[in-house]
Amino acid sequence: MANYRGEADEREIIKPPLRSSVWKHFGFCKDGDVLNKSLAVCRICKGQVKYNGNTTNLSNHLLRRHGISHNTDRPGTSCSVPAATAAKGKVNSAEASGLACMFSQRLGQNSARAKNITATIAKFICKDMRPYSVVENPGFREMIQTLEPRYTIPSRPHFSEKVIPALYESTKNDVKLSLSQAERVAITTDGWTSCSNQGYVTITSHHIDPEWKMKTFVLLTRVLNEAHTGKNIGALLREACMEWKIYDKNPAIVTDNARNMIVAGAEAQFSPHITCFAHTLNLASQKGLGVDRASRLLGKVQNIVGYFHRSPIACHALEEKQTLMDLPKHKLIQDIITRWNSSFEMLERFLEQQPAIMATLMSKDLRKGVTDVGTLSESDIANMDDIVQLMGPVKMATTVMCEEDQPTLSVIAPLQAKLLKHLQPCEDDSTLVAEIKRVMASDLSTRYRGTQDALNIASALDPRFKELPYLEKEDREQVYTKLVFEAEVSHQMQAMGNQEEDEGSSSTKLSGFNEETTAPNESPPCKKKALDALFGDSFTQRERKSTSETARAEVLKYRAKDALPLTENAMKWWRSQEKELPVLSTLAKRYLCIPGTSVPAERVFSTAGDIVNAQRSVLQPDHVDQLIFLKKNL
Repeated sequence: MANYRGEADEREIIKPPLRSSVWKHFGFCKDGDVLNKSLAVCRICKGQVKYNGNTTNLSNHLLRRHGISHNTDRPGTSCSVPAATAAKGKVNSAEASGLACMFSQRLGQNSARAKNITATIAKFICKDMRPYSVVENPGFREMIQTLEPRYTIPSRPHFSEKVIPALYESTKNDVKLSLSQAERVAITTDGWTSCSNQGYVTITSHHIDPEWKMKTFVLLTRVLNEAHTGKNIGALLREACMEWKIYDKNPAIVTDNARNMIVAGAEAQFSPHITCFAHTLNLASQKGLGVDRASRLLGKVQNIVGYFHRSPIACHALEEKQTLMDLPKHKLIQDIITRWNSSFEMLERFLEQQPAIMATLMSKDLRKGVTDVGTLSESDIANMDDIVQLMGPVKMATTVMCEEDQPTLSVIAPLQAKLLKHLQPCEDDSTLVAEIKRVMASDLSTRYRGTQDALNIASALDPRFKELPYLEKEDREQVYTKLVFEAEVSHQMQAMGNQEEDEGSSSTKLSGFNEETTAPNESPPCKKKALDALFGDSFTQRERKSTSETARAEVLKYRAKDALPLTENAMKWWRSQEKELPVLSTLAKRYLCIPGTSVPAERVFSTAGDIVNAQRSVLQPDHVDQLIFLKKNL
């Protein structure tokens, strides 16, 4: 505030004989024996404000610093001091009057500030996954009253029935607008069961926006009371596409390898149907780790880790050994039967802590309790190390596929080829490693046979993998031949779309054409025909390239460019090349928007578990849908 001059000392504040109500809160102080009328002193905060003969600066100070409007501070106004302020016993009459007026004026529910606070509370409920009843909690109400005493918190039904549904509709319109600008929309879907034993299906969408950014939205979460058959799920997928108006976006679909999901994709007639690569790796890895010797080894490790998880004494003894041996104080990891990477992490952590674990198990204090735990031989430790070395690249591949900001469909074919090469037998492989490799390679090599063309074209359209180094030369040329064909079809579709727009525009103009409405600078159709008759032989336009020539030339230009380093962003590269490669950039949007995994849909499960928990097990399905939607899309 430009006219604020700091705080006055403890000098007496003298009220001037002036009529304005602002002087209830201001006065002047003496400089020596002379009353200084150039600086008014606030009785509430002791601040000094420049006084020029009018009370504008003084009124602004009261409003900005203390929330007091002197126009409403009239004699006879009934104001009461807040109990917390009065209890301090340090409030003079002027201060009490100002604070009382400030606290007594309640915000109207339709005021801009009240609406803003209500909307913010609704977003807090959705983003932080709080129950509607949070607005009735004493601590929450006390916090809001402290931050804005004039605000009245609406009731819980007001939020659940009005505010959040309105926020849902508003956000839904924003999502629909974003989807309408997509070249293509890919969807992922999966089913889950709530703690109240209700079966839900969640559908997420993925597309590339005009700025070449990957966009992911949760479209809906619906109760499916019928059996989760492929036919029922496929019908739900079709309904979702109609509701969100994306059927004309040539939707692709990504699901896990479950039989009902495969049938659902065919029932909905989505193409291509990509099976989740992370789930595929999980199946192959579980089969590999399920061979007899590996399974027995995992059982021994699980037994030891479980003992430390059950025994506080053993856990404390392990921490002491970690300190003595200068090892990281990490907890041992217990694996989960449905996630192979948890088994990998369990073995990796066990090897890290193996000296401390063995020393702890040999401790005299624990010998009585470890008789049924079992021990590991040197060959067991060696096999454990071999498994960790073998599965490390598979774990890394899983991490790469969970990326959401970069294209992942284009990574499937190179990763599959890389892993199959990694799983080839070597002379120095142990018997256990050779068996795991054989089982995993046998499973992984049979995957994606029906969608290999789509995977290769996606890799070709990713500037990081455009050289297709994982393919033989002849196979690379076949991929680019197919890419030329797709580019030609895409170019024809674009040309037809532009022609229809032009015809629609011209027909609109001609339908309203007459001599009176002809634009001054526009020649009538008859004059245009006359010009063509006079000069048509002399002025000829250069023949346009055919669509096949255009497509082929653009693919050749694309192949001539240097490949993008693996650490760079493919989306930024295509954004910079969109004008130079218009046909291929359109194709790139159609392929690179497809995720290589159904992880985005599965990640909703953890969110849903926080929303539909034991305290809110009776939450209505439409509220579940709204809250998950807003949590992910706000």
